[in-house]
Amino acid sequence: MNEQLSRKDLINATLLSFKITTYDFEEIQGAAVTLYKFRPQLGIRVSKIRGLKDELAAVLGVSSVRIIAPLADGSVGIEVPNKQKPVLPLSEILCSPEYLTSDMALPLAIGRTVTNSIFMADLADMPHLLVAGATGQGKSVGLNVMLMSLLHKKTPEELKLVLIDPKKVELSVYSKLAGSYLAHPVITEVEEAQNVLTALCNIMDERYDLVSSAGKRNIKEYNSLSIVEPLPYIVVVIDEYGDLVMQAGREMERAICRLAQKARAVGIHLIISTQRPSATVVTGNIKANFPVRIAFRTTTGTDSRVILDQTGAEKLTGRGDMIYFAGAETTRVQCAYTGIDEVLQTVSDIADSYNEYEAKEIIKIEQYTSVQTEDDRIEQYKKAIQGLGYSREDRDKKDYLFAKIVNGIDLKAWREME
Repeated sequence: MNEQLSRKDLINATLLSFKITTYDFEEIQGAAVTLYKFRPQLGIRVSKIRGLKDELAAVLGVSSVRIIAPLADGSVGIEVPNKQKPVLPLSEILCSPEYLTSDMALPLAIGRTVTNSIFMADLADMPHLLVAGATGQGKSVGLNVMLMSLLHKKTPEELKLVLIDPKKVELSVYSKLAGSYLAHPVITEVEEAQNVLTALCNIMDERYDLVSSAGKRNIKEYNSLSIVEPLPYIVVVIDEYGDLVMQAGREMERAICRLAQKARAVGIHLIISTQRPSATVVTGNIKANFPVRIAFRTTTGTDSRVILDQTGAEKLTGRGDMIYFAGAETTRVQCAYTGIDEVLQTVSDIADSYNEYEAKEIIKIEQYTSVQTEDDRIEQYKKAIQGLGYSREDRDKKDYLFAKIVNGIDLKAWREME
């Protein structure tokens, strides 16, 4: 407590030296940082306080401080890293009353805020999540925390997972869930990922037909009917989205954006992660379709702007320290920690408990994936133009259609032309 009091006095003295007087000074100690809240005297410019972050960091003896001005209640907040940062175990979050009594459709128990309250979010309401940050700052641990919180709360009848892992080592620990939670074995190849995303688009279209035929607007209303088989939620997790884009180009981005634009109503949600938060990876289309984002520590303020549309992520302390961004609101959270041994043990226990479980046929993605050769596409082209009555003037249009089918850009193009 003496450390916190001395820091409070140092902050007050520093502000006074710049002729900034304060009142209602309050300190709130969290797991990773301590928040100092105060109200500046009338007439003091908030921008002047924001400009003192380097001076405050030097006086307090820390690498950086984060100044939030103004807070929701109109006060100014200064977040200062704690000298000792205890590990926040995931078990502490999963045993909390907030998590145990939650009625969220897809609860993500992430960690604790600077006020030490449990921080949870509903993926179904987001409806998609982008996770980004520099290497080694906690992204993979964060993904494991989210997956574990879903697995502890939902049954295989309620939830199916599609895990895409180009690095081949991060999500392979969930392979034992192939007979229960996984809608498809863990995907490690780019071509296979493209096929699965195409299959998910087909599943999405089929679900829309199913929901609309029942006179409902979304999966929640559809599942409330007593005469239908409830549809499970499908959560797609991509561990390194930037690597997929580098290898597969913009076709991957288009498939993901199509799912992100339409899939929420029928219970398909995306979590994508990248360690390359550059404008070429996190494009405008991705940001528009992923309104909720999590930023772990970044190397530069430019990367922070790409993720959050503002600086601040470069000032985080690392080791799970993150900023949760939802629209115009940001929340600093200390992500919980789960080790790989804990994940493996949990997955093994779940696999044993569902040893005789039979996966529902409706979510076997292989049924929706069509891997076609060039000869198959040429044959589709011939069928597409047969009987359509194209004249010589329409040759260019036919050639364009042929190119689309052969290159696999849009295998449904011929249906649209009929």
